[in-house]
Amino acid sequence: MKRIVLDCRFWGPSHTGLGRYTQSLTSAIYQLKPNYDIHLLINPRSRRFIRRQLPQFKLAICQSRPYSFNEQLEIPRVLNQIQPDLVHFLHFNVPIFYSDPFIVTIHDLIKHHSKGLTTTTRSIFTYPLKRFGYFLAVRHAVNQSQAILTPSQWVKKDILKFYPVKSSKITLTPEAAAQSYLQTTIKAKLKPPSYPYLIYVGNAYPHKNLIQLIKAVQIVAQTNTKNLKLVIVTARDVFYQRLRQQIRQLKAQSVVKIKGFTSDADLKALYHHSQAFITASLLEGFGLPGFEAMASKTLVLSSNRASLPEVYAQAAIYFNPENLDDIVNKIKKVLSFDQAQRQKRLKKGFQHVQTYSWEKTAQQTLKIYENCLGL
Repeated sequence: MKRIVLDCRFWGPSHTGLGRYTQSLTSAIYQLKPNYDIHLLINPRSRRFIRRQLPQFKLAICQSRPYSFNEQLEIPRVLNQIQPDLVHFLHFNVPIFYSDPFIVTIHDLIKHHSKGLTTTTRSIFTYPLKRFGYFLAVRHAVNQSQAILTPSQWVKKDILKFYPVKSSKITLTPEAAAQSYLQTTIKAKLKPPSYPYLIYVGNAYPHKNLIQLIKAVQIVAQTNTKNLKLVIVTARDVFYQRLRQQIRQLKAQSVVKIKGFTSDADLKALYHHSQAFITASLLEGFGLPGFEAMASKTLVLSSNRASLPEVYAQAAIYFNPENLDDIVNKIKKVLSFDQAQRQKRLKKGFQHVQTYSWEKTAQQTLKIYENCLGL
């Protein structure tokens, strides 16, 4: 029986979109009962949960922090003990001296486009070194992998723009909303806000363009009698702290409400009761929160940049994220929908998101394993 290792060190919602991808894909592969001897590389904190959820998969502990120098040494050592026929790294950070057969999922090349001290938690002294290490790791992952998985055609085109690899080496394996978002019942503990609100879910990185979004909602709130707010659900990290400071500078405290980690049940309720999910992101590899919003039966207002028009197709309402007036006008348009217009849009979004599933993505991924193993 062929032995395959999946790098699941980013498991769980604390790792935002990457964590959701890791957990959803691995769980979907488990449900398909593949005829492989599968091992998972995990961090110690997730061991109990993963063992309970996926008891048939074997676990290997990695103590090293992701992106650290130690992982460059520890991961090859652990893999050497397992002796896999194939490794699937679910993120670009493949150890640069690992040369045995592997495939890699590259979610985006955003750091190729987004740079500078505002995009990092590192100091002016360590940032250049970390950025150099990032490019080294991505180049190794792209050039030495047997296959590359991407969530969208936009990411595939971006890889081909930066690296001279064959197009056939890159396979599209899209993400999907979790089944819990597609269920009709909402079992939330959190009581949704009583005021009308738009919701943004995701990190507060500079390329997410949240300041532009806040300015737009400020303008709408001043000209609209509905007391509109913007609810931001984001990790409480250094970018969250910077965002709070920027909100104070904009005097937008009365318009913006920030929430930290939220359970899927509560998040589904927040999506469902909102006027719309909104993102003004300038760079996005897929845009999973928009799918969660559609599955939760709310409208999606989206930037027309990067992968978002490809992924959301005709199910979203788009705006130019660099044009403040356009964002304002599209928000007002959504707020002016009557019940029939809103229901028509909600139905289109729900139907669109149902065409994607983690089961399909897991089946595609297993087929790539088979091709790489020569089965």
